[in-house]
Amino acid sequence: MSARFLPSAGAWFARGAQDLRVRWAAVWVASACSTSEPGVGGGGDAPPNDPPAPPAWVDVAGERLAPLPPHQHATTTRFSTHDVCAQCHSAGDDALRDEKGRDVSPVGTWKASPMALAARDPYYLAVFADELAFRPNLNLTVERTCTRCHAPEASVELEGEGIGPSFATLTAGTSAEAHLAREGVACTGCHQIADAELGTFTSFTGGFVIESERVIYGPYQDPRGDFMRTVTNFTPTYGAHVSRSALCATCHTVITRPRDAKGNVGPNFPEQAPYLEWAASAYATEGAPGERSAECQDCHMPSSSDDDVPLELVIAKQPDGLPPRKPFRRHGFAGANVALSRFGAADPSWFGADVTKAEHEAQARSSEAMLRAAARLEAREVRRDGDGLEVVVVVSNASGHKFPTGYPSRRAFLHVAVTAPDGRVVFESGKTDAYGRLVTSTGAIAEPKTFHPHLDVVDREDRVQIYESVPVDVQGKVAHRPLDALRYAKDNRLLPVGFDRRSRFSAYIAPVGTDDDANWGHEDAVTYKIASAPAGSSIVVELLFQTARPSDVEALAAKPTPAARRLFDFAKAAPLTPVLVARTEARAP
Repeated sequence: MSARFLPSAGAWFARGAQDLRVRWAAVWVASACSTSEPGVGGGGDAPPNDPPAPPAWVDVAGERLAPLPPHQHATTTRFSTHDVCAQCHSAGDDALRDEKGRDVSPVGTWKASPMALAARDPYYLAVFADELAFRPNLNLTVERTCTRCHAPEASVELEGEGIGPSFATLTAGTSAEAHLAREGVACTGCHQIADAELGTFTSFTGGFVIESERVIYGPYQDPRGDFMRTVTNFTPTYGAHVSRSALCATCHTVITRPRDAKGNVGPNFPEQAPYLEWAASAYATEGAPGERSAECQDCHMPSSSDDDVPLELVIAKQPDGLPPRKPFRRHGFAGANVALSRFGAADPSWFGADVTKAEHEAQARSSEAMLRAAARLEAREVRRDGDGLEVVVVVSNASGHKFPTGYPSRRAFLHVAVTAPDGRVVFESGKTDAYGRLVTSTGAIAEPKTFHPHLDVVDREDRVQIYESVPVDVQGKVAHRPLDALRYAKDNRLLPVGFDRRSRFSAYIAPVGTDDDANWGHEDAVTYKIASAPAGSSIVVELLFQTARPSDVEALAAKPTPAARRLFDFAKAAPLTPVLVARTEARAP
């Protein structure tokens, strides 16, 4: 019988989900409701008249986190770094390449992906370090929580000792576990996850099961395993579950529990839940007889080339005589984290990974293409209202989960600019400055102290329609540290098609702050009222996306750690300016 290693941290959170600790929830929520901050949820804070100062993080002096140690091959009892897999699963002269000769091999497409860089991401490391600095008495809890999914292989190897990879091990260690940790989400981690309670609460928050038999699960029946066993000591085995969304859910459904300074634990909080959002959508038919779900892998691991030519290739360049496989999926895992790829392109050597600037840039382009496919935009109506205009803008979600989804620092927003025939900008909402901050047409900051509420009508330049989830702490203040988050004060992210508000996990994914807007759901109709606009004015509407809100980066400057200062350097070299998702134009009658 194989020994199973259930994650101590993941199981701990799962047990917490079974018992919501109603008493604690009541205390924390009551406290949150009784402690108010002026302007919470109000938005529209009056912009200053003076030119805005640069963000607090710009040119902050102090120690920087040193470059991460360079990659080295490492092997432990259950895992090996990607080098072992690259012997066969990287591109050759003629093998594992698409119709134009581009590398589509598993290792070649993985190594610049957010999975491969999950433990090297400067933003992740800055948030991780900030949590440790804020909770010095809870370092073990923080480290186990923050590394279970970002450094899963090292986490599994160390869980028997009741610990997780430390921040120091992750950023400066040279042990085998340290090199595995910096591999992020790698080959021998994902492909050893067993089909054990996948899709259930127990499997979430890093609750995957990895057995001790060095079995590599893949999507193809009848794998030829002798060669792989001889070369790597891993046994390839058919496992249909590696093609299911429930596998991704083990780390892409993260349920945390807030901790105060004394270590008191609050109720469950859905830090991110793309899988639960998908499971409540029309894309998911898991369990429906004769039907197939549109799985995470279908979009994030495409089975065609960049030119949409279906791939049917051998899965490894050796041994000879392997049959072509279909579908053959690329392992680039493109999503929305464009900032990570831009940081990597700005200073590839700092990451210590075997990834070139060109590979980081290619990954950024893949993520931008993914974002462009995630939503639709139109100016549905443009009508005259006396001297002014009314423009009805409609945004619709084209993805299989909320838009945007994932870590709650992400946001999408509308940029609407109206320009008179003589070139004067007569209205502009959603403009950004060089630092990615929202500003008016005159340059005044349009970022409120708290957050912009969900809007149905926009009639001022300092009001912006932003699609985002905003966590708050026990005092009702915006929570920038993950373990401060108690509840969402806003979640108006667009819903996927067919979203079932009564799904089994509805309590974790319910919208917040949209009840009074009948025009919001899978799509959102927003009316822009421009007081004065001459006939013939041009109207440009853009849907923009940011990986991290400027306020989340700014919060790290309050008491900056060396990791935060290094992030600031990256944000200066590769600014967090928004990515264009969609654009449309119209003309005023």
